[in-house]
This record gives sequence, C-alpha cells and structure tokens, in this order.
Amino acid sequence: MLLLKKSGPGNSMLAKRLAALAAAAIFPVLLAYSGATTWLGAHPWWSVSIAWIGAPIGLALAIVAVAMGLRRPLTIIAAAMLLILAGLSAHFGKAEFAASFAENGLAGRFWYFGWIGVMAALSVMLALVLWPGRPHAGR
Repeated sequence: MLLLKKSGPGNSMLAKRLAALAAAAIFPVLLAYSGATTWLGAHPWWSVSIAWIGAPIGLALAIVAVAMGLRRPLTIIAAAMLLILAGLSAHFGKAEFAASFAENGLAGRFWYFGWIGVMAALSVMLALVLWPGRPHAGR
C-alpha cells in the first residue's frame, strides 16, 4: 500500500518511489560486478553474491522504515552507523581469518556477513536518500 498511494496526475510519485528502490537495488550489484568489492577486501569467490543478498535486505529495511514513518535523517544516520560497524566487522574478520591461515571459521563468517551488512546498509542509505517527499516527514 505504501507504494500505491495516489499523488496526482500520472501518479509520478509512484514512479519516483520505484526509481529510488531500483537505484538502491542496482547500485550495490553494479558495485560488486565492477570489482570494487573485491578491491575493497571481499573475497573474489563471494564478492558478487554479497550484493545479491545484501541489496534485498536493505530494500526491505528501507521500505519498513518508510512504512513505519521513521524520520528519514535519523534512519540514514542509523544506516551509516550500520555501514561503519559492518565494515569494521568485515575488516577485522578478514584480518583474523587470514592470520589464522583460514582455520578460524568464525572470523570468516564475520568477514562474509560483515560484507552482506555493508551492502544492506548501502541499499538502505541510497533508498532513503533518493526517496521522494519531505525528509523530515514522520513521527
């Protein structure tokens, strides 16, 4: 129902909302396919799959945040904090995994799931920044 609210001639608000969601879904995937995730520290074997997993999670979180009427600036700040924490998790997970000569499975999971969190947070931030309407609307 959130996407289908009528808002004038031609329902341009729906098109803007869908464009925001599409951009937020496509950008992390393009980032992964360009090799940027590998360059930033993701493992080449799963450097693309993290975007395919993280982007839908981020879109779902963004839609829930908008549907709940959360203040957009605060939600963007929360997503930025998630991005930083997930990035730190991925960084230190990778460092520990490499230092253990690939024997520390928990560190490997932190590395992998940290990257999924990075992609999810990136999608949330992009969707909320591009979402049409007043940024301070909400509760």
